[in-house]
Amino acid sequence: MVSRYDMRYLVFLRGIPGSGKSTFVRENNLEPYTISSDSVRLLLKPPVLSVTGRPAISQKINRRVWGLIYSIIKCRMEDGDFTVIDATNAGNADIAKYRKLVRTYRYTAICIDFSDIPLEIAKERNRKRPEYEIVPETVIDELYSIINRQKVPSFVTVIKPQKFYEKLRYKPADFSHYRKIHHIGDIAGNYTALMQYFACGLNDNDLYIFLGDYTGREVERAENIGNPENPEIIKFLLSIMCRENVILLEGDHERNFRRLEEGEKQTQISEFADTRYYLPEIEQAGITRNCVLNLYKKLKPCIYYKFGNRYVLVTHGGLSSLPENLVFVGAEQMINGVGEPEDAYMVAANFNKNTNENTYQVHGHRNPENLPIENGRTFNLCSEKEGFLRIVTLNRYGFHSQEIKIQKLTF
Repeated sequence: MVSRYDMRYLVFLRGIPGSGKSTFVRENNLEPYTISSDSVRLLLKPPVLSVTGRPAISQKINRRVWGLIYSIIKCRMEDGDFTVIDATNAGNADIAKYRKLVRTYRYTAICIDFSDIPLEIAKERNRKRPEYEIVPETVIDELYSIINRQKVPSFVTVIKPQKFYEKLRYKPADFSHYRKIHHIGDIAGNYTALMQYFACGLNDNDLYIFLGDYTGREVERAENIGNPENPEIIKFLLSIMCRENVILLEGDHERNFRRLEEGEKQTQISEFADTRYYLPEIEQAGITRNCVLNLYKKLKPCIYYKFGNRYVLVTHGGLSSLPENLVFVGAEQMINGVGEPEDAYMVAANFNKNTNENTYQVHGHRNPENLPIENGRTFNLCSEKEGFLRIVTLNRYGFHSQEIKIQKLTF
């Protein structure tokens, strides 16, 4: 079972030609998520004649093929998409080259091992392939030897094909033991409003889910509200991020944090500032780059949980349905939501229509029509009014929503 913190997966299929990798992809309907090395070869170049006079997939373009595959995988990982690599992945180096991408984009790397297939069975299957797909048996022997000599890199978890859905199916966490669950909407630098809510601190018997967009936009905040209190917000999150009863989701404002991870040689947080979403002078507040990176690593794209007889999906952007397996939904859609910003009402209406009566959704991020907090079984915690913080709580009696209004901030 996938833990509540594992959502981004890069899956390597590892085995000799004829071991059943491509069949596994078809039988599990994974074609839309799979990058096949042979398919990319055929995209770049059609079959060529071999020295025997038979058509074959060209192996002389491998450098271009793997350069293209690496670029495609990087693009997918930037959006947090579930991705499968269908190739032999025989040598340690074939998988190790993705180590940096896995770390940068906070992925979990899984290897599905097909090495149990007997060599002669694989060769027999290979002979029955379309003529241009047949691999020389000497090549199969060499790949078989490499797989048996070399281990998969340590950052990758190895499983057998039959364990795929057991390992990668996202199941709801059961939070029924908590007294109350607090969903904290887009903070956007409103530290004062947040502290009004947490005047008595955090209760160990409660669960706190923060929906993202923690820092604010100084250039867009109203004059009667004051500048965003970003350093204070970040310090507060750093102080609570390791608590068992705190879950921090990722919002689109947190893209700045990723820039720190991507630009390891840079040292100034301000160098990664976007003109719209930035962290003003947080170094001067004593917040180091490593602190921000540690916070970033705690951020998750969603949480799906059970509380009594209710099931609740929490994302930053909002989804229009609850897929059978959330692993297949890209993190970018969870963070930015499906559709356009102005589709918030339609997203809520379709989620309510596409799910059963005991399934609920909580999200923030967008609300251009200034919808109320409660929209059927969807709760919108994005307030279009500056200086307001939306919160919804859930206990055994049901949901309760509130909107905290603050006066002009003082510093």
